[in-house]
Amino acid sequence: MSEKGMGRRDFLKAAALSGVTLGAAGMLAGCAPKEQEGAAPSGAVAGGDVTWDKEANVVVVGSGTGAFAALAAKKLGAESVVLLEKGNMWGGTAATSGGGMAIPLTDVAKAAGVEDSMEEVLEYFKNASEGRANPAVLESFATNGNGFLNWLLETTGWQCNPSPLFGDYYEPLAGWKPMGRGSLGFAKGETPITAAEMWTDLQAALEEAGVEIMMETPATQLVTDSTGAVVGVKATSGKDEVAIKADAVILATGGFDHDDEMRAKHMPFKILATNAALTNTGDGHKMGMAIGADVSFMDSCWGAPAILTTGQDPHELIESGTIAQEIAGTDWAMYRGLPGAVVVNRKGHRIGNEATAYDSFFRAFSYYDNGEMEHLNIPSFLVCDAACWNTYSMPGHTVGSMDGGFFDETYGGGEDGGEVPAWFVQADTLEELADKLGIDPAGLAAEIAAFNENAEKGVDPVYHRGEKHLDVYTSGVMAGSRTDLANPVLAPLATPPFYGAVYVPGTCGTGGGLTINENAQVMSAFGEPIPGLYAAGNCSSGVSGGRYVHGGISIGSGAVMGWIAVHHALGL
Repeated sequence: MSEKGMGRRDFLKAAALSGVTLGAAGMLAGCAPKEQEGAAPSGAVAGGDVTWDKEANVVVVGSGTGAFAALAAKKLGAESVVLLEKGNMWGGTAATSGGGMAIPLTDVAKAAGVEDSMEEVLEYFKNASEGRANPAVLESFATNGNGFLNWLLETTGWQCNPSPLFGDYYEPLAGWKPMGRGSLGFAKGETPITAAEMWTDLQAALEEAGVEIMMETPATQLVTDSTGAVVGVKATSGKDEVAIKADAVILATGGFDHDDEMRAKHMPFKILATNAALTNTGDGHKMGMAIGADVSFMDSCWGAPAILTTGQDPHELIESGTIAQEIAGTDWAMYRGLPGAVVVNRKGHRIGNEATAYDSFFRAFSYYDNGEMEHLNIPSFLVCDAACWNTYSMPGHTVGSMDGGFFDETYGGGEDGGEVPAWFVQADTLEELADKLGIDPAGLAAEIAAFNENAEKGVDPVYHRGEKHLDVYTSGVMAGSRTDLANPVLAPLATPPFYGAVYVPGTCGTGGGLTINENAQVMSAFGEPIPGLYAAGNCSSGVSGGRYVHGGISIGSGAVMGWIAVHHALGL
């Protein structure tokens, strides 16, 4: 289906019915849990030395995408299933996300008029990942995704719709599609459901099916037999250690966003913010590596730039190697691409196309200036004028143009939005704003003068903002698809006063982990499957070569690969 065949009313209706909500809005409703105390993951222990407290056919570790695996295991024939959740918040990061899934080649997409093929899927993933995606794993994901989705809909009673928002992110690479693969949203009848509601339903379904859920019970060790096969897992429940014998262990423990040492080892530049659950400290990675598992794409993450609303000094975060738990300021194409807003570095230069997807914009932070000998774009700064400020909401600043989380078409009606939040500064001139933020005043003035001249004409010859489908049908929709501008995501920054805030690289999850094969089996460093051990989601190597190829790829791939793991473990 092309956007040419969809009128504006139909487009917005489809976006609403898809159930895909803004990730930041979802996270505000369910903040991350407190830090969990308990034993850290350690090396494996031999099965012969263990006194078992429980036995299960399948043990799933993690209640995010792991919830789908646990439900599938029980529904597909496992007599006993145990789900271990480290935190006190059910669903982890997934339950506070936008809730969309990325699954290609589905019946629901086909019914919506999307034309796609396995060849195009493979081509797009190959190009978007720069050749890093494993073709066998990817083809397994693409082949099995539709079966998983149809099973999920039948099991839960949910409906699913492709969203015209947040489609393929790496446009215009060959194989790209405007919609149908990413951001599949869920609803009950005509009512979209949030991620929090989805995970509430999943918890109820698991309990009804007879899955034993053990909250605040972090897994600490994998147990192996004399051949190296995984035969169980140890965990800590309160002050007690629990040893669970299992035919299969599926790790779905999330990323390592909150492990300072792991980020320092593996991330190619400093990540200053994350909205991942505080329990994401690489536990599955460590337990797998302790028994000889291979890892892949550990240098990758799902980029989520953020306005730093926590009050922390970005330079202190850089110096100390720590990270801010950022919820409110995460920018899902809501702020930087608005008409009258730009993102600049300390020299006053724009760093990229502000209307592009969050993951691809995140990559602009990686620029290393070998004259200054630093990552010049960390931190950067979001800058806007009063026309933008009075029209659109920003973190901590709400104007009347907001309608149900999307920007409507009233454009604020001249409201001033009240007090300026502490994380924004206000100034009567660009030079004064630059001085307050630590930006080169001359550089900023020159950059904005050139930008404004082009924005009046609706063009961006530097970064081509507003030329791509995603720019117009994601950032443009967030901005109300304005028809009073030559380009729906471009307007000059010309109306004082001016506003600015610190803008930093953030994540919604790290993107590398235990290397898996097409069956979601964890592979050893010698390229052989480790019997009895599987991984899915952000603790695994995933399906996309460490690249966030479209909206919902983390949840979608984690759910499908967990489904594949269950089938393999049960011999189906």
